[in-house]
Amino acid sequence: MIARVAPLLAILGILVVPLCFSCGTLGLEESDFPHTENYSVSQNTAVTLLNSNINGSISVESWGKDYVELTWTRRTTWGKAELEKAEVKVTQAPGRLDIEGKLLTKDAKVSLDYEIKLPRNALLAEVTSADGKIRIAGTSGDTIVTTGLGNILVQNTAGYLDITAEKGKIHLEGTTGGAKLTTADDVIEVVSADGNINATNSNGGITISDCKGNMTLQTSHGGIHVNHLQGSVLLARTRSAPITIKGVTAVEVVETSDDDVKAEISIVGINGTSIKVTKGSIDLYLSSSINAAIELRTFSGDIATHSFWGMTTTDDTTEGHLKGTIGAGGNKIYVETSKGNIDLFRSEDSP
Repeated sequence: MIARVAPLLAILGILVVPLCFSCGTLGLEESDFPHTENYSVSQNTAVTLLNSNINGSISVESWGKDYVELTWTRRTTWGKAELEKAEVKVTQAPGRLDIEGKLLTKDAKVSLDYEIKLPRNALLAEVTSADGKIRIAGTSGDTIVTTGLGNILVQNTAGYLDITAEKGKIHLEGTTGGAKLTTADDVIEVVSADGNINATNSNGGITISDCKGNMTLQTSHGGIHVNHLQGSVLLARTRSAPITIKGVTAVEVVETSDDDVKAEISIVGINGTSIKVTKGSIDLYLSSSINAAIELRTFSGDIATHSFWGMTTTDDTTEGHLKGTIGAGGNKIYVETSKGNIDLFRSEDSP
């Protein structure tokens, strides 16, 4: 048996080795030298980078000089000749600087990487890439950012952001002006931002930390966590994942299923507070200064109040259903779970 196998392995080796050498040659990355160009621009010039059908990484940041520095590099794994199948076209007009990457043939297999430095008085209007990571730091202006597969990092910008990734992480830090964020199969993180945030995710979590503004947060499957917010959670909605809200001003609507909610509230806004869970428990922490009407309902579980002074219950309170008034009364808190416990605490007891 061994004698028969050895010749067979030798034959297979002859066949396989050339194939492997062929694959290795194909995988070698080639790049041309970086192309650097400078452009003088006037104050408030709108700068766009459109790389919509070409892959590659993009970095845009502000600097202390009065001109735009554009550096671009072509890369490929299909041989040096492939590099010539892409070009960068720059169009300048009063108040505009448009940068566009173009493939010269349909089947071109080449990517374009960019490093762009903008004067602080320029406005970043749009950045688009087919697939690839995008980093933006210190820029100004309302900005549209789009990529297919890739992470997007934005730091210390001023202006409204409209950011979309088909798949990839979105991370905002130190931004002002608000944002609309959309991605899938990864996380959205917002840290130390000032402005209203509308975040939509699919199969990924959303985290908000140390921010100012009102939050609208939706994901199909992923946890939602809000910590230290000077503003309101207008909506936090997910499925089969937990929601945690701590140190916020107000909460309007919270919804999840098959998991738990923990929410800490300082005031109840004019639209009230509604927390609904399908198959999950709810821990609710209320400020000692809060005034509100309250209704708690569980269809299969217990309701417990923990050292919760200052609440008066109504006569129609029954097992699994509590109605009452906290302090002087006011806008309504409604909490419901189909299967799970509801526990009511004062915020001072929050872990």
